[in-house]
Amino acid sequence: MALLRSFASFVLLFLALPAAAQTPQRVVTLNLCLDQMALRLAAPGQLVGVSYLSQDPRLSALADQAGALAPVRDSFESILTLRPDLVILGQGSHASLKRLLRGAGVQILELPWATSIGEAESVIEQMATALGREEVGRSLIAGMQVERRRLTWTGAPLGTAVYLEANRGTSGKDSLMDELLRLSGYRNLAAELGIGSFGRLSLETVLAGQPDLVVFDGTANDNPARATEFVGHHALLALAGKTKLASVPTRFSICAGPDNFEVMRRLAEARR
Repeated sequence: MALLRSFASFVLLFLALPAAAQTPQRVVTLNLCLDQMALRLAAPGQLVGVSYLSQDPRLSALADQAGALAPVRDSFESILTLRPDLVILGQGSHASLKRLLRGAGVQILELPWATSIGEAESVIEQMATALGREEVGRSLIAGMQVERRRLTWTGAPLGTAVYLEANRGTSGKDSLMDELLRLSGYRNLAAELGIGSFGRLSLETVLAGQPDLVVFDGTANDNPARATEFVGHHALLALAGKTKLASVPTRFSICAGPDNFEVMRRLAEARR
């Protein structure tokens, strides 16, 4: 009898334990930067949908891989059609969509926006754990750390640099591009002018600042528009010879993560 009571107690204790978290089999991501991480971390067939932006080669370094998956917009119905058991979204966004998904019993993972390489590593670790791909996540982070050490400039600052984007946009203090410029050996002119993470900088101010390096997406004006006409502006081209110009496609700098090292490689080439 005592043996039976002990066995019954063991069974009750076992039943009281929380069920082991099941590895998600059908994952949808709804954020360009989270898409880029999930495309690297997910097991074959595990990721079934990504944001439609990830299929745009101007914005996504993994557009070809993303093109094989369902493009997703901020629509409850389009997401449910994919029968996901996990949807990964950014923190502080899509509040009503999150309520609907939770109401439908869909598990949600909210991850923060990474604004530095270190923050990207933290997000990768969290996502890898949620996907049951911890080893892949550790390998990806280790590779990023190797690249960072290899590409980081260790000498004295080489001078000032400025990053230009559409509509006179620039990246100032505490932005991702600010970090990449500093790691590559340059002071950020926009940061020194008191501009925050994102701001505007006229071409006249750039010329007056006499930067040693100007960084921009040389393909941005392939389809001419007023927002990107600075790319071929005669004043900017006149800097050539005195100022180094580095073309860095937006897809390598729009999100914090492994693609940032292509930016650093291109900045290293510009130093030569």
